[in-house]
Formats: sequence, structure tokens, C-alpha cells
Amino acid sequence: MLSFFEEASRILAEERRRFVLDKLISKGEIRSAAIAEELGVSEVTLRSDLTELEKEGLLRRVHGGAVRMRVQRYDPEFQEQIAIDVDEKREIASKASRVVDKNDVIFIDSGSTTLFFFEELAKKPPASLTVVTNSLYIVNAVAQTSGINLVVMGGTFQQNTMNFLDFEINPFLTRYNVNKAFLGINGMDETGYYASNILEAETKKLVCNACNDIYVLVSSSKHFKRSLVLISNWTGREQIITTDLRDASEERFEKLSNEKHVRVF
Repeated sequence: MLSFFEEASRILAEERRRFVLDKLISKGEIRSAAIAEELGVSEVTLRSDLTELEKEGLLRRVHGGAVRMRVQRYDPEFQEQIAIDVDEKREIASKASRVVDKNDVIFIDSGSTTLFFFEELAKKPPASLTVVTNSLYIVNAVAQTSGINLVVMGGTFQQNTMNFLDFEINPFLTRYNVNKAFLGINGMDETGYYASNILEAETKKLVCNACNDIYVLVSSSKHFKRSLVLISNWTGREQIITTDLRDASEERFEKLSNEKHVRVF
């Protein structure tokens, strides 16, 4: 249990870091000396705050200060979500980026883990890569990356997830011949994988029906947990990209792999 002074220190650090993020959102970059003076703290303390925020993927440190990450994350709830399990999501992103090849046409779903995936992929994108997406975050990221073709799926805009959803996307997917889908999900278990609402689930299901290779990106917080709506039962075409397998979940994943022919890596 934290002491009074430790708790007060933690709150002050959170307030400083929120102040730093607000400055970055409005200005795009900050200088450490100026912010430290404005907050009334030492530059050593401010640099420590910047280091922690960089670990969470919310800024990039540069000489003398920091800059906003190239990808703009517009929604406050998404900023909170993307700061959860950052190291784990980056590991999943690194694994997923290795299965993308030259000339691929890939669908990238909405979600914090899929955004980490694209940011990893953008470091060295394969030649003639085409990204199809319904996520405004991914659209923004691809638009700022040279050498990648971008195709945007339309539909009804969802403010809470910043993506476009539509039941009538089959003709669209047929035209573009997407060969790999990278999905963000809200949970998975031995039955299948889940989304938080029916429109999300149906859109993801239509994408899966149109693709041969389905990569389900799953952080450990979603291992063997159901969400509201089933996207699909396991078909044997899915490959689960995850990390942080503990003893209990490792046994269940092994059983899932053997019984449903789902590869886990």
C-alpha cells in the first residue's frame, strides 16, 4: 500500500505527464527546459517524465525535448487504451510484421495493437504493399508513410472506435483481392474470437470470409475471455499472434491448436 507521500508523488507525476501530452497535442513539440520551468520542476524530473511517456508510445524524445508521435491519436479513450501493455503489443506487432511480403494486399483492422503493428511495418515496408483499412488511425498513419498504397473502406463512422463499419462490403473486398487480414479483437476462447458489438463483428466476419490468411492479434489481457458478440468460430485458417503465455494459458493454447488446427505464435 502506498504511503501518503508516495501517493501524492504519483498524482503529481500523472498531472505533469498529462500537461506534457496536452502541450504536445497543441504544439507538436516541446522543449524540456521551457516545460520544466513552466511546471516548476527540475529538468532531471521532466526528462524522467518524458522517458516514461516514450515507453508508453505517446511521444518521441529528441535532443532538448520531445515531439508528438507521427501518428495522431485523436480520441482520449484510445490514448488510455494504447498505453496498456505497451511492451507486449510491440512484441506482437514485431511478430506480425514478419509475415507481410512483397506485393501483399493486407487488411488492417482498428485497434491499439493493430496500430502498433502498422507502425512496426512502416519502418521497412515490403515493396508494392497495399493496405486496406476501415480505421481512421491507420488511414492517418499510412498517409504519412511513403511507398505504401492505401485503400480506404467506407461505411458508417463510429466515433468511439474511429473506424468505418458497413454490412455491405463484399463487393469492395472482391475488387481488391485482400490476401491477408490482421484483426484486433476484444476476446477469444476455445469457441472462437469476439467483438464488442454486432456491427464490428459482422464487418470483421465479412473480411475474414474474403481472406485466405487471417492473423488474430491478441494481447494476454484477452486470452480466453469472451466479449459480447462472436465474430467467428475457429475455421483452421486463423493464426494467433500473441505473447506472454503463462502455464495455464499455454496448455489451453496447445489444446486449441491441436483441436481447431489454429497456429499460435
